[in-house]
Amino acid sequence: ILLFLKDVGIEDNQLGAFLTKNYAIFSEDLENMKTRVAYLHSKNFSKADVAQMVRKAPFLLNFSVERLDNRLGFFQKELQLSVKKTRDLVVRLPRLLTGSLEPVKENMKVFNTRLFKVKERHLFLTYLGRAQYDPAKPNYISLDRLVSIPDEIFCEEIAKASVQDFEQFLKTL
Repeated sequence: ILLFLKDVGIEDNQLGAFLTKNYAIFSEDLENMKTRVAYLHSKNFSKADVAQMVRKAPFLLNFSVERLDNRLGFFQKELQLSVKKTRDLVVRLPRLLTGSLEPVKENMKVFNTRLFKVKERHLFLTYLGRAQYDPAKPNYISLDRLVSIPDEIFCEEIAKASVQDFEQFLKTL
């Protein structure tokens, strides 16, 4: 296993730190780990990419090919990334493959919710004829204010309408 780790790209002076973090590597089947590395190479990760990923995420070699494939697919699909961008992302941040997906899912929900909120507010302002985003013109609305304030303040100060009007409008979408 030590020779295999060296072949993967773990340097002699990195072995101690690697094994301190992942001593369970000794209970892994060597052939399974070779299959996992071969799988990463089949997905066009270079030898240097795999070495960097294993150094930064010591438990990577403990993950089955199916689990690695599912994780790569998750990031490619959910973040709508190209194959190359997905590969670049996990080379830079390989712990995304070995860590919990819950924080990622929660962050995506917050980004998507915020985008949805901006769209709703923009459509309402357009409906009212108040969608004015040019700072050189009167009644300018900054993107920051559009996104960051609660509905009550948005309706009162920006839309110059009631919350009930806004809620009624949202039902028409």
